Amino acid sequence: MSQLEGVMASDWSSWLEDGQSTVVLVDHDGEAIDLRRRIAEAQGRAWLENLRVLPKAQWWVELWDSSFPELQVLRPVQVLALAEACIDGSDYLAESVIGVQGIARQFVDAFELAERYGLSTEAKPFATNEQQAFCDWRERLRLRLVEQGALTGGQLVAALGERIDELELPARLVLSHQLELTPTEQTLLNNLREAGVATYQLPPFASSKETLSCHQASFAGLQEEVQAAAQWVANRPAEQAQPRLALVATDVSRYEAPLQRALERYVYPASLFPAGHDQALSEPWRVGTGRLSAYPIIASALDALQIAQGEVPLEQLSRLLRSPFVVQAAEQAGARAELDWCWREYLGNRSTLVRALGLAAQRGFDAATEALLGLQKMAASHTGRAQPSVWVARFDAELLALGWPNREAGDPVVDQCRQGFSQVMDTLRALDRQLGAISRSDALRWLQHVLQGKRFELRRDEAPPLQLLSLEEASGQQFDAIWVLGLSDSALPQAVPPSPFLSREELVAAGVPRADHSDALKRDIALLETVLGSAPEWVISYPRQSDDAVVQTPCTLLDWHYPVLPESDLGEAFTVAAELELPAEERVRPVSPRERTSLRGGTGLFKAYAISPFFAFLKYRLGLQAMPEPVEGLDPKTQGNWIHRVLELFWRDIRESAALHAMTNAQIEAQLSAAIDRAMSEHSGHGEQLRRIEKRRLLSLLQEWLAFEQSRSEAFAVTHVEAAGQVDAFGLPLRMKIDRVDSIDGKTVVMDYKTGALSANQLNADNLLEPQLPLYALLGEDIVGEKIEGVVLAQIHPSSGMAVHMRSSWSANLVPRNVQNPVDSPEKWQAECDAWRRVLSEYARGFLAGEAGHNALCKDSDFAYDPYVPVLARAGEVSDD
Repeated sequence: MSQLEGVMASDWSSWLEDGQSTVVLVDHDGEAIDLRRRIAEAQGRAWLENLRVLPKAQWWVELWDSSFPELQVLRPVQVLALAEACIDGSDYLAESVIGVQGIARQFVDAFELAERYGLSTEAKPFATNEQQAFCDWRERLRLRLVEQGALTGGQLVAALGERIDELELPARLVLSHQLELTPTEQTLLNNLREAGVATYQLPPFASSKETLSCHQASFAGLQEEVQAAAQWVANRPAEQAQPRLALVATDVSRYEAPLQRALERYVYPASLFPAGHDQALSEPWRVGTGRLSAYPIIASALDALQIAQGEVPLEQLSRLLRSPFVVQAAEQAGARAELDWCWREYLGNRSTLVRALGLAAQRGFDAATEALLGLQKMAASHTGRAQPSVWVARFDAELLALGWPNREAGDPVVDQCRQGFSQVMDTLRALDRQLGAISRSDALRWLQHVLQGKRFELRRDEAPPLQLLSLEEASGQQFDAIWVLGLSDSALPQAVPPSPFLSREELVAAGVPRADHSDALKRDIALLETVLGSAPEWVISYPRQSDDAVVQTPCTLLDWHYPVLPESDLGEAFTVAAELELPAEERVRPVSPRERTSLRGGTGLFKAYAISPFFAFLKYRLGLQAMPEPVEGLDPKTQGNWIHRVLELFWRDIRESAALHAMTNAQIEAQLSAAIDRAMSEHSGHGEQLRRIEKRRLLSLLQEWLAFEQSRSEAFAVTHVEAAGQVDAFGLPLRMKIDRVDSIDGKTVVMDYKTGALSANQLNADNLLEPQLPLYALLGEDIVGEKIEGVVLAQIHPSSGMAVHMRSSWSANLVPRNVQNPVDSPEKWQAECDAWRRVLSEYARGFLAGEAGHNALCKDSDFAYDPYVPVLARAGEVSDD
């Protein structure tokens, strides 16, 4: 501030006395905010009443709007809409092009550049197809702009110069020392001087402090780098009053999220524990490139509008269902959590809102989906094409039906986000003239485009001491200390991407910045010098390895000869102390008689206990279940269920092996095909094409299995399929469902289908991890009414093949083969049943007694429960599988 007072103090004093208008032009918003702060600190806040500090591009628009309100300066999104209309259907587009928005964006960038620098409108000899297309599209866009009586930002300066006599001009114009002007802008300023506007050049605001310290640092990766930067911020001297700090990243998109997480951990951990604080807390930092779409309240609104459109990922439906911004979120939290589990269990990886609501109605979740049903009904009435302003009204009605944002008025974050969203809707509403009548999908596409480009930051009573900025945003500001992150050789110097529409020679001749590598190199060097000169204390750093494990070296634009930054010794971000009294021995209470009557589960309870008693405690006493994960296509459980159902239907009709042998291959195929169609019709949620593919797979697999059944050495009759009943399993109420019961020469055998790999050794009593068939052998008589004399583990697997493992009182074979250590006599069978009874009774006794130890030798694959996944109690019966 010293140079402003020393060089221009007399000028400022005279301007204050005469009261005439003064405009100060800078390069960007950050520089404008910083300059206003410095002027206010040096001259008093009264100075700001007589002058304006704003970015150059903003002043050109305001100057035009104040003088010619009847002629509109289009917003960038409006120009893009017109450009798409000019390009769509053009002869220059290849037939393979699906959408033109990406091409239109590049065309608009080139158009604005050509208009701003006065580049030629004619295609040069030997011009490329892209350059010829650009000249054609440029003329079309110009004609559309004339028809609408509108201008783009690139055309604005030239238009101001043509009507300078009609402009409402200030008395003085002050230019920032680093403001760069195009030839057209320079001509306009010359004309403004001739019109009597006094112009001044603002000298650099050099820091009054000498450089105190400069350090360099390198880190193994990005995470270590951002953690060190956060610790550096946290270790700033507490006695420094209102410090101005900046974390400057060469690539803000990569660094923003990791930096915010590190700052929350080391700089502001109290934000994680707001209870007990008397005043509202807010992060002590500002993100220069903040986006409105990053706020959860806005993301939920966009989710709602997209879900009402058609099929969406199941994760999006789940996110909206559990969103706190849907009406009655707190009251219906439990029911919606259960419904979320149900959707993940029974819907595919993608679904529609109508299909999801239908399943919710079948399962009795009407109250939990009342808001979503209102959204669906409102959206169903919004059909056909309409102008963007009509779609804005429709979208508002849909969000109102959903109860969004479900917050009390007066919440500053919600109020400001709603205001920002309203501004986005106003921008979409302004596209009526450019877009005309559009479909819902197009309206949502344009809404997303506007949202992604909407810069947004919450207003605060006081400016936070820390800012997260890009190099360009930091340029022109002053700080007490800065840290520049990501200064690797891959970040700077920046690459110069070629324009597909404008030749590099043409851009260089017109003086376009960064048109070639040599100019970009000079500007990058100057940018670094400016940023590092903005603070008396700074640190530069880079990660030695990129995100994809590529070795990186330091930026070659700097001399890395500074002292290495000392390691920070911050330790943990915070500590928690508490006194906790623990009993001498902590045990789980035994199962009470009342709890025993409410236990639900099948043979899976014994399997869970065999894997780990702790697993069984979590799953069957606490009722915890893993949240189902949506998968692409068909999940293994659905495929297995269809195989079981098809075989059930087949054997209900074909009861005996003699009938099976009498059937031709064509008859077997027809019988299976009908059974598959019926099984699939009972399960909704999958497309017709996917069902056809799966039907072919099932048909081939089950034909192979029935050919295996035809090779069995003894005649058999299928007496029961899917026989279900309630039994008492050593004191535990158990519901069992037996896949199939065969009668072989008067002896009863139970069979269990497995669509996974066969693991016969897990039936052994000393390693009983598959207790299902042993339970059938011991307790199945209560269900089928006949003594069980054998069990069969049947493997139906597409890659491992067809196989069976049999243990019985007379044979260990269904098909001729050699078996080691067979169970094939009444004595061996009785011994096997006694061993199973002993082990299973121990499992039941331990579960009822409250044993909940964990077997540390278990593999991760043994567990269907993940303690790090949100879980909930599932009402009703737990599946055996």
